[in-house]
Amino acid sequence: MEQQNRQQIPILCLIFLPVLFMGICILKYSVNFPFSDQWPLAIMFEKIYTGNLSFSDLFAQFHESRKFFPRLIFIGLAYLTNWDVRYEMLVIFLLTCIVSLNVYWLSRLTVKGGFVTQLFLLTISNLLIFSPAQYENWLWGIQVVVYIPIACLTGCLVIAQKKLSLRTKLIICFCLCTVSTFSYANGMLTWVLVFPGLTILASGKWQEIFTKNIWIIIGGFLGFVANVVVYFYDYQKPDKHPSLFSAISHPVDTFHYFLAFLGAPLAFENLTVATIVGFLVFGLWMFVCWQFFRLVKTDFLLLHRLIVWLMIGVYAIISGAVTAVGRVGFGVGQALAPRYTAFSLYLMVSLIYLLAIFFQIASQNNTRKKLIRYNSLLLITVFLALHINTTMNALDRMSDRRIILLQSKACLLMINVIHQDECLVMKRSSEPLKKTANILDKLGFLQPGLVKSKNIQDIAEEPKSDLVYGYFDTVNQIDNQTYIANGWAILPERGEVADGVILTYENSEGEAIIFKLINQRTPRPSVREYFNNSTYLYSGWQTSFSIEEIPQGTVKLKAWAFDTETGKAFLLNKTQIVN
Repeated sequence: MEQQNRQQIPILCLIFLPVLFMGICILKYSVNFPFSDQWPLAIMFEKIYTGNLSFSDLFAQFHESRKFFPRLIFIGLAYLTNWDVRYEMLVIFLLTCIVSLNVYWLSRLTVKGGFVTQLFLLTISNLLIFSPAQYENWLWGIQVVVYIPIACLTGCLVIAQKKLSLRTKLIICFCLCTVSTFSYANGMLTWVLVFPGLTILASGKWQEIFTKNIWIIIGGFLGFVANVVVYFYDYQKPDKHPSLFSAISHPVDTFHYFLAFLGAPLAFENLTVATIVGFLVFGLWMFVCWQFFRLVKTDFLLLHRLIVWLMIGVYAIISGAVTAVGRVGFGVGQALAPRYTAFSLYLMVSLIYLLAIFFQIASQNNTRKKLIRYNSLLLITVFLALHINTTMNALDRMSDRRIILLQSKACLLMINVIHQDECLVMKRSSEPLKKTANILDKLGFLQPGLVKSKNIQDIAEEPKSDLVYGYFDTVNQIDNQTYIANGWAILPERGEVADGVILTYENSEGEAIIFKLINQRTPRPSVREYFNNSTYLYSGWQTSFSIEEIPQGTVKLKAWAFDTETGKAFLLNKTQIVN
């Protein structure tokens, strides 16, 4: 027994390795900065501040979804954490842990085998469930919405397997399906999947589905209709979304999109690989289902073991089909969007457990055992090779996204001081954001707060004597009106490039006045090599400014590295003089 326990320790470590790895990645690459679709939520805080928030605001449509329940989570977290959006990422992580736990419970109830078998299957599943391929979701707090439906679906399937009264199961599933519906658009699928599954699990043979237990399906259908009626009340088709006729007029592209959607979790953002993987996964899933269909006609109890995995697989397939129809107008390549992998990966999770059950049944024939073993090893080897490549690609993307978010945060924090035409990831003019940003600042929802003065001394920090933050290399006049300045800037205490570079001029009182923010980067291989730090490769900066932006006469210019995590600026070496 002691030796068996020792053998289980490495597998237990493997189970938690993907979980721990993703937790570390979120901590390392996350940025406390709201961007893109999170700004409508900021406007909601503005309404709370002025006392104008209504129920219709919470229920309002956003794109195709009505995010009622997530909005309650966001508002509650905002007031508990001063809207530190990293706590929203924590909710995403916890929801994913719940899904993983649900998958484990479903495995124990449906897959025969010992503790080691269960742990091994969960390890493979966790590599997908906690895959870095979802990097856009992991680092974007608002994506809580895409994890609620699968958490509700798997939760309902676990409840359906429990020894509870049928009435209790129905009440819980009604509640979870409603939460799912009013969290994200594809959450309505839970109604379509849960109640047929519940009916099958409540039945002992085929005839009972259509006689004794048909009322479960009818009850689920009525709940679905009630939710849909409320959901589509005053519904408006989003303006910028392509017409559904794009899918009808381009069926080949639509099917291509569908396959790429399903293969994206293992495709390292390569369309060809995604299409091939999607084709193989979907084809294998259909083949296994066909084999089981022949068996369940005479063995209804086998369907009890299969139904939960079939429902999870169908959830991914319908999500892919609906997305393909609605989004193919954007182009087939859009199927690789990392946010969609939160849906598509569950076809692979479904396939893992369906294959486990299929192999267990097939291995009862001794002549097939060796063939099954070789096929299993081949599938696992291919899976791991694709997963490693996908992980490496995703880590690079997460690092890039962190840099862009920090640069965007620099733009936001300087919104009162420097005019910016567009704040990078926010992808909108900074002027309309100014009012909302200042209200958020008053609420304490921007950490650190907005920069309120053009005088750099208000945010200047004395650098440590042994640290170098960068150099202001040169400033050159290229015509009568324009200068170009360049240099490099890092934040050595964080080991990262500067989030922004601030240029100042010295006024007649000797004060350094802010007049320029640079948040774009250029490669500086020499800096990377000197510090032996690959993160410093894009530490270079360059900008142009006009003669009208600085005072007349001889002007002293300085450059500062801006740290958005502390709101402080650090003086770079060298001062430049402009005549």
